[in-house]
Amino acid sequence: MVNSFSINWGTVVDGGDFPAGWQVYALWPAPVNDDVCFKDAGYNDFQSDDENYSEAYWDAQAEILHQRLIRTLSDLGEPALLSKPLLGKRSLSRFWKPGESLPLAEQLNWPACHDSLPLAVVRFGEVAELRMGNGHRLYWIGLSPESPLNFTGVLLAVAKGWPRRCVQLDWNRL
Repeated sequence: MVNSFSINWGTVVDGGDFPAGWQVYALWPAPVNDDVCFKDAGYNDFQSDDENYSEAYWDAQAEILHQRLIRTLSDLGEPALLSKPLLGKRSLSRFWKPGESLPLAEQLNWPACHDSLPLAVVRFGEVAELRMGNGHRLYWIGLSPESPLNFTGVLLAVAKGWPRRCVQLDWNRL
């Protein structure tokens, strides 16, 4: 069986709350969970329709993507959490300590998995910003005109080895 995992991306015309003049892109791994928001936005590549889908394989690839994206954007500048930090609630040694801020990767992961959590916003230096939330593994990436790396460079760095597809959706639905 050939396992499914690919990278979708699109240009977001209305940058919403990103700084004026920044280019904004959406990037997400596919296939996605059967999700009403994605359906309403015009998307149709869902896990339930994919006979080659393996949850364990997909989760492992999604974690690689997550780490590559943080590493690539960190090369543009020191990451700074702009949103309210999520705090640890467990005291097990292999997890975070109670009351301490979660690591950066977890600050982004939790809002992507739980739509009850606020949007996570991380700025990288003064040239890039990454946002995640609303219960979707959907990366909103903003790049300033001064960024030394354009989105094509980001995409090539994070998606190497996986098929890539440009998909334009109704971003206001997501």
